[in-house]
Amino acid sequence: MKMEEQDLKLDQAMEIVNTIERHGHRAYIVGGSVRDKLIGREIGDIDIASSATPAEIMKIFTKVIPIGIEHGTVMVRHHGESYEVTTFRVEDNYRDYRHPDHVAFVKDVKMDLARRDFTMNAIALDQAGNLEDPFGGRSDIIKKEIKAVGSPMERFQEDPLRMMRAIRFVSQLGFTIESSTMDAMKAHIHLLKKIAVERVAIEFEKMFRGPYLDKALEISEAVNISEMLPVFDEQPSLLLKYKLSPLENFAELISYYTFQETDLSVKRWVREWKLSNKTANKAEALLNALQLYLKSGEIDAWLVYNLPETLYQSFARVTGLIYQMEAEEVYRRVSDLHNALPVKNRKEIDFDGKALTEIYPARQKGPWIGNLLNEVERAVVFRDLKNEYNEIKEWVVKWHPPV
Repeated sequence: MKMEEQDLKLDQAMEIVNTIERHGHRAYIVGGSVRDKLIGREIGDIDIASSATPAEIMKIFTKVIPIGIEHGTVMVRHHGESYEVTTFRVEDNYRDYRHPDHVAFVKDVKMDLARRDFTMNAIALDQAGNLEDPFGGRSDIIKKEIKAVGSPMERFQEDPLRMMRAIRFVSQLGFTIESSTMDAMKAHIHLLKKIAVERVAIEFEKMFRGPYLDKALEISEAVNISEMLPVFDEQPSLLLKYKLSPLENFAELISYYTFQETDLSVKRWVREWKLSNKTANKAEALLNALQLYLKSGEIDAWLVYNLPETLYQSFARVTGLIYQMEAEEVYRRVSDLHNALPVKNRKEIDFDGKALTEIYPARQKGPWIGNLLNEVERAVVFRDLKNEYNEIKEWVVKWHPPV
């Protein structure tokens, strides 16, 4: 996102802040968007905190979606964008290590900021462009330090996933973790076992995308995180066994590790991490392409033909990582081969099972049909056979009749 677009997005969010203020309430832009603005990073979702209750927000704006009224959150639609507006609140008793048992609305933004995870995320921006920064978050950003708000032990006991988030932020930002926060992580890392694996998977995937992944992995080892993660808990050395660079998603990660460790399987990863069938299918397709490359020793037309086009970038990243190649060069090779393919899928081949049964009407249907069509398909893809019905028919009858 260009700087002009980011500024426009912030300006539009500030229009909501100004509207709330004009109705006699306090409002601020808070959280990650303030942090990223101070760092100079691209801004994602913009959240707003206010002294107004959800009922009051719904009276002020016409387009409001009540997405979490019990926790004080509504979604305000403005200029085609969605902005979460949450009432200042305090929380206590996190018996499920995620949701507070009690939420109380308050009027002081400082009390609201006190419940947040890290100082860099506990900064509020008002309508005049001034910062409310009661915990020194801006100073910690300048120092490139991740520091828990208040007591790190309390923050991690409230929600142990915050430890995973800290490591993810290291990977994304290249920051270090403040010493008392780091000590608390080492003492409480076992609490990650209390967290739903689906939540851990989201942070783990984001960690692997970060440009400072190597730094995050060093901290992961220092706090002994491997023993808290599915699959890695049985092979704690696996996380640092290979030289890693950023991967975009879990499918890439799974295909990488499964290719390297043949005793692992895609099914096991998906089962233990409770991942989707979509992720499983992508991982299987990538692994198949990697195995074809290993078998042939080159990226050829058959590999590209069998790899979904949506996975070309993923294949380039994983292959580049495994074989120490430039991902851009791999992607360029795959793209060139794709553009040169005579057919992009089996439906484009001018020959099918019906054609075979017409040629051999007395022969009982069976696996021979699929096997012979596979031979035809491969020959067409490699341009050993022209994609024309009569030529394929002659090729089958003269040179490749069914056994």
